[in-house]
Amino acid sequence: MAEETKKTNSPEAEAENENKDGNKGGNKLKTPGKIFLIVFILAAQVLLAYTFVDSSYEKIYGFVQSISSDESVFYEMEELIVNPAGTNGQRFLVVGISLELSNNKHLYLVRQHEHGIRHNMNEALSSRTVSQLAQFEEREKLRYELAGIVNNAIGERSVRNLYYTRYVMQ
Repeated sequence: MAEETKKTNSPEAEAENENKDGNKGGNKLKTPGKIFLIVFILAAQVLLAYTFVDSSYEKIYGFVQSISSDESVFYEMEELIVNPAGTNGQRFLVVGISLELSNNKHLYLVRQHEHGIRHNMNEALSSRTVSQLAQFEEREKLRYELAGIVNNAIGERSVRNLYYTRYVMQ
């Protein structure tokens, strides 16, 4: 009778009994195998990265040097005068901006696109409230945004730094 109940057990019950005994655990890797596989993959990635950098070092070095060359050109923009958001024309902001550009070619491009750059800068400045324009952290965020406006207008990443030469709010 015990044999009959053993035969009538479902296949799920038999698989559970075998898993408890450890006879059939499936195709799972043991922990040392997993660790070896991870270490092997990481080592292969490091070797591949080293090989790529070693073979392309001259190109990479030249590219980095072209980005960070010592040739800088400064461009002083005319002052921008805007009304901050929510002031109904009762307050104004005067901003003088000086751009540090990568080279003379970019200086030419900035001059060529200056009207569009000034327009976009006016929009960015006038969209800020007085409290935003007064906070140091917000002014720093605005510097990066204004530099991005210039870079987008000329189609190249040229602005190394943007300086406020004048920042007066009345």
